[in-house]
Amino acid sequence: MSSAIKKLQRLCIILFIFTATACAEEYKCIISLAPSITESLYELGLEQSIKGITIYCPKGAIKKEIIGALLEPDIEKIILLNPDLIIATKEGNSKAIVEKLKRLKFDVYVVESPENFNEICENYYRLAEKLDRTKEAIKIINTANDSLQEIYDRLKNFDKLKLFWEIGIKPLYTAGNKSFVNDYNYYSKTINVYKNINARYLSVDIEDVIERNPDIILLVNTGYFNSQEPKNWKKYKTINAVKNNKVFMINSNNIFATTPLTFANGVKIITQAIYGDIFNDK
Repeated sequence: MSSAIKKLQRLCIILFIFTATACAEEYKCIISLAPSITESLYELGLEQSIKGITIYCPKGAIKKEIIGALLEPDIEKIILLNPDLIIATKEGNSKAIVEKLKRLKFDVYVVESPENFNEICENYYRLAEKLDRTKEAIKIINTANDSLQEIYDRLKNFDKLKLFWEIGIKPLYTAGNKSFVNDYNYYSKTINVYKNINARYLSVDIEDVIERNPDIILLVNTGYFNSQEPKNWKKYKTINAVKNNKVFMINSNNIFATTPLTFANGVKIITQAIYGDIFNDK
């Protein structure tokens, strides 16, 4: 087991002991302002309490009020729902909107932006703590850790492959070393070709991508890609990923909803794409 996973498990135990005697408030009307938050609430068994979500959130089994988009939620709808808790994300939601909701005297909880899997788990646990679901969170985090360790162990004898993340098309956007996707690289035995850039996300030139010559190109479809995008790379025949037919497209919802289980499932999806011959049985 990696030292990072052991450290995270110790953190969960310490946090659980520290908060075991605390009495968390029961929230009966929650509004989620981000898909990752909505997914977290589903995992923690709180769908019944969710009354409002954004147009980008997973719908779930129970009908909920749609309160607009991430950056432009409908304040009037939110006021009418009169939630006892609103949950937002630091990176995905507008700071001005969050401050406005706070001025309206709503309880607004803001989830921090993670830079790695450990921070995904820490954020998840703190949210669960707010919602009195710490026991559930610990089980979920441990399940995700076990899955990741199993995948990592199966790849221990593989050489690391260079991977390019395409996150936006026009302009061409990718991930730097501040993005949590680098932990996808870690567990899938790959290296982000832009890991040397000190940024979360950045615009790059196609000429520079060609120069870095990735073995794998991973297209993260945020809703703006079409089915032709993998074929658009075929004209760059000198890139190893193109020569070896290693250009893959993945739905952003499968890897960017930052919960421990979604992350673990994202690693499965990525490894199945890259190493299909040894992971398609999973």
